[in-house]
Amino acid sequence: MKSNRIVNKLLPPQSRRRNLVKAVLIHQKTRSFTPNPNYSQWIKDIEPPLFDSTIKVERGPLISIVVPCYNTPLKYFYPLLESVRSQTYANWQLCIVDGSNDKLSSENIKELCSNDKRIVYKKINKNLGISRNTNEAISMAGGQYIALLDHDDTISPHALNELASVIKNKPDTDIIYSDEDKLSEDGKERVLPFFKPDWSPELLLGVNYITHFLVVRSKLLIQVGNLRPQFDGAQDYDLMLRLSEVSNKIVHIPKVLYHWRLAEGSTAKVVSEKDYATIAGREALQEALNRRQLAAKALEVQSHPTNYRPKYSLNSKPPLVSIIIPFKDKVKLLKQCLPSILEKSTYQNYETILISNNSTEDATFRYLEEIKKESRCKVYIWNHQFNYSAINNYGRKQASGEYLVFLNNDTEIITPQWLEELVGVASQKDIGAVGPLLLYPNHRIQHAGVVLGMGGMAGHVFRSRKEGEWTDFGLTTWPRNYLAVTGACLTLKTEKFDEAGGFDERLRIGGNDIALCLSLYKKGWRNVFWPFVQLIHYENMSVGPYDKNVPIEDYNQSLKYYKPFLDKGDPYFNPNLSLDDEAVSLRGMS
Repeated sequence: MKSNRIVNKLLPPQSRRRNLVKAVLIHQKTRSFTPNPNYSQWIKDIEPPLFDSTIKVERGPLISIVVPCYNTPLKYFYPLLESVRSQTYANWQLCIVDGSNDKLSSENIKELCSNDKRIVYKKINKNLGISRNTNEAISMAGGQYIALLDHDDTISPHALNELASVIKNKPDTDIIYSDEDKLSEDGKERVLPFFKPDWSPELLLGVNYITHFLVVRSKLLIQVGNLRPQFDGAQDYDLMLRLSEVSNKIVHIPKVLYHWRLAEGSTAKVVSEKDYATIAGREALQEALNRRQLAAKALEVQSHPTNYRPKYSLNSKPPLVSIIIPFKDKVKLLKQCLPSILEKSTYQNYETILISNNSTEDATFRYLEEIKKESRCKVYIWNHQFNYSAINNYGRKQASGEYLVFLNNDTEIITPQWLEELVGVASQKDIGAVGPLLLYPNHRIQHAGVVLGMGGMAGHVFRSRKEGEWTDFGLTTWPRNYLAVTGACLTLKTEKFDEAGGFDERLRIGGNDIALCLSLYKKGWRNVFWPFVQLIHYENMSVGPYDKNVPIEDYNQSLKYYKPFLDKGDPYFNPNLSLDDEAVSLRGMS
């Protein structure tokens, strides 16, 4: 049998590119990652009970697994075949389309497929490329659901039973995806897990986090038109974008059902040729934005191949934005925050609503007299007992803007286009609150989204991690949906703030920002973490440490908002990850 290196030289452009795409995707997930030494122990101790909890489905729908092959080495194909044959669920079909130009490879694959009537093998005269080859396999499928799988990967023995269980319990499900990990080249070790969130539309606009093992109702796949060859290199990404536009009946199984093989080959060389996959993905995203009639341009994230972002455009007449900043003295912070807005912001149609709460220092009032000369700065006095919610609600009443930005005085703007970016996202009809990436002065992460239940009530995911670091929950700087973002810098449309009822004034110090976000979420708006805006946050310098100042009344009132998600779990976090570690670690491994 030829080595992979020799075989790869024989591949036509489409297949060489397919290998390239896979290596690029693996590289972008591993290059800044230190392998988790606890994962092998997690597999032994934590994973088995997860599968044991699913009742075996004796009768369920036919699930067709489609696999396009091209000169696939037997050392890869045989494990794939055995992983399907070893399924605890019996009602499956495996559709193999073989475009090999290596006669021996085809004969070997055909012989292996001949021993099970559930396996359908088809040899085609020439390689048609990844999309057309896969479409050929789809045309052979007779199942109610179709699962896409690569020719050198494997699935868990429980994978199809997990799918059948979802379909049995939620028969209207159209799309299913699961967690995944990487399989060492020799197949002996599982590494690099990726524990995903439930369906996150904004995350998909940044990266194809679904990948394989993608399972789709057959009728829906036919409806959207299968894979499209013009997007080879990002064909799965294009498909998922189109599928999600016609159905939101998407279920995530928080279990590792798919093992993505780290096949032979140097990713260092491959990444230097990354343009093919990245360009295809960007074009797929741009077409999706156009179909959705969104005024946005698809851009590549230069630091990470096959990562993207929509850059939203505002109207020719930019809307007025009201930036509300409460403070009590600490003029040094104000002198840092306010000039960073006035001097760095490229967006000009804004006003700042500065609200003094019981300030007493002469230096504060001298500075306020100075800044009153700036036409975009308005100063108000609100001398009552500190109540974060009441102060900001008062600020909203003074605001004239179509959009509101609630901003702590202990912040400093880094990104000049911060307002264009945040307002651009907040202007989308389905979006509620938008929060940026907040960094400590040492540039470690302070805020990259809020997870309910973390730390007992709510916590900042990825706290103290590095920007762009890979974790068991994916990259720290992917745009994502969360139930909440922090009020230290929170942007939303004024009418949505009003419709949600503003800040709950019964929450004087803690939980008010999260309660607002949950009210927005309850009304059907998605909250978004947007990493393309960065601020420095000198956390808790305004009111002191959160956990030492939150009164019991705030805690009890917060529970009324939090409890459903404390009981059932946060859909935008993964239950296999620990709620005791804001930096993100595996559950049960501490």
